[in-house]
Amino acid sequence: MFTKLAGVAGLLVSLAAAQASTTQRVIPTLSPQVDAAPSLTPTVYDPVAPNAQQCPGYTASNPQNTSSGFTADLTLAGAHCQAYGNDINDLTLEVQYQSKDRLNVKIYPKHITPENSTQYILPSSLVMQPEWDGKTTAGDSDLALTWTNEPTFQFKITRSSNGEELFSTYGHVIVYEDQFLELVTNMVENYNVYGLAENIHDWRLGNNYTQTFWATDSGNTVDGNVYGTFPWYQETRYNAGGNTTSHGVYGRNALGQEWLLRENNITYRTLGGSFDLYFLSGQIADGSSSALTTIQQFTQDCVGVPAMQQYWTFGFHQCRWGYENISVLQGVVAGYRDANIPLECMWNDIDIYDLYRDFTNDPNTYPSPELQAFIASLHANGQHYVPIVDSNIYTPNPDNASDAYAPYERGAALGTFIRDPTTGDFYIGDNWPGFSVWADWLVQSSRDWWTSELARWYNDTSFDGIWIDLSEPSSFCVGSCGNGRTNENPVHPPFLLPNDPDQANYNYPEGFNVSNATEAASVTSASASQASYLASHTLLPVPVTTTQGRTEPTPGVKNFNFPPYVLKAVQAGHR
Repeated sequence: MFTKLAGVAGLLVSLAAAQASTTQRVIPTLSPQVDAAPSLTPTVYDPVAPNAQQCPGYTASNPQNTSSGFTADLTLAGAHCQAYGNDINDLTLEVQYQSKDRLNVKIYPKHITPENSTQYILPSSLVMQPEWDGKTTAGDSDLALTWTNEPTFQFKITRSSNGEELFSTYGHVIVYEDQFLELVTNMVENYNVYGLAENIHDWRLGNNYTQTFWATDSGNTVDGNVYGTFPWYQETRYNAGGNTTSHGVYGRNALGQEWLLRENNITYRTLGGSFDLYFLSGQIADGSSSALTTIQQFTQDCVGVPAMQQYWTFGFHQCRWGYENISVLQGVVAGYRDANIPLECMWNDIDIYDLYRDFTNDPNTYPSPELQAFIASLHANGQHYVPIVDSNIYTPNPDNASDAYAPYERGAALGTFIRDPTTGDFYIGDNWPGFSVWADWLVQSSRDWWTSELARWYNDTSFDGIWIDLSEPSSFCVGSCGNGRTNENPVHPPFLLPNDPDQANYNYPEGFNVSNATEAASVTSASASQASYLASHTLLPVPVTTTQGRTEPTPGVKNFNFPPYVLKAVQAGHR
């Protein structure tokens, strides 16, 4: 029986081996301190945080008409504010009437070079970018933009047909810093806003709510950031006389951001990038507007509709972590068949791997010949197979020739992995297999290498689809904790895993204690014994945190790890 023992070394050892004098593998376990970082106060909770609306704003000048709208220069209207970053003096305003029902407003730095363009401009190759239809002008658009310089640059969006105000920054300043953008729009009384997904919140978002966007594997967190980032909202106005109108606002920005819904306004903040706003009229030919039309305009023209999936993907699929071997998989499939329950696809989690390493099969529990035979039996029965592929790539121990790992070696030869800017070496974090690296998907060689590794693995594992996991990417430590330590690999994550000893799952289905009273009693006893054992043994220490607070903006310096504006993220310490 294995147990976790606390200590400086933090080793995962076998008590049975010590007692029986047998040889067992000793795996070093990382201390949770590798995940320790400063605990920061979210800006929305910080009573002494700077008020960016006290910044000077901008003044517009030199407006120039274009075939689709107009452009203008924006110049900082006062002294530098440095609220949550370094102020950018000169900006470009670009207004484009892209289609009859869509108006685009862009604000970005005037002086951009190829070296820093992607810091501010989100490439269309990464996120779809709506374009001008080649014919719409201000004269035939559903929407109109007006602006003023009194006292600083402000703009508002209205319906051309009746002047209904949909979006207005009047009475507020625009803030543009290298690590912080802010824009405020006035809202009607008791406004009804929906969207800003992904969230677990009331359908109607209300006017006392902050939606944080920072994609993360955070589970089912209520009112917190989750996997997706859809910075788009729909507002519906239930006007008197049954005249209901709807419109949409989309902020195309992939950085961490927050939307602050308050009683009379909505504040849009991001950790950088640019303002790239799309206003959707929701109107149809007769001039009316609806929620459905607004949604259609957003999906079809702004972000695209979901890809059409293969027919078999809509069937019943089965997966969990903990299928010990192929025999267990065969038993699960047979169980569905015996119960006359249609099973379209069988999945495998990381227990299929050899030591949790991508593109491998455990030679003892999932040997390739037996796995291929199992997959063939699924295919013969019209069923399918999907294994997991994580984005982390194990970094082999340089002091142990037997620890060689070909997928890493091939990727390293191409220089495809993300680098640590402080050293120039590969950025080495920690994940399931131990110290790991991650491919830089913006480099073509990374895509070619990844495709090649999948093709190689397919020869041993004829999968029908791939479960892409941990594509955030995700590391179990703060910073490049593995740099200079790969000679310790393989290391165990700094927490207990579901298939570790003393981590048995003793849950049973409702009614089992009635139909199988004897077995249920044994399970209850075993569960209590395990809980008592874990409670009485000192496990690894809880991660510690350091000082609370926030970082101060420094001229000429960008703090990417701890930007001055602190998101209300669900991660421990909001870091």
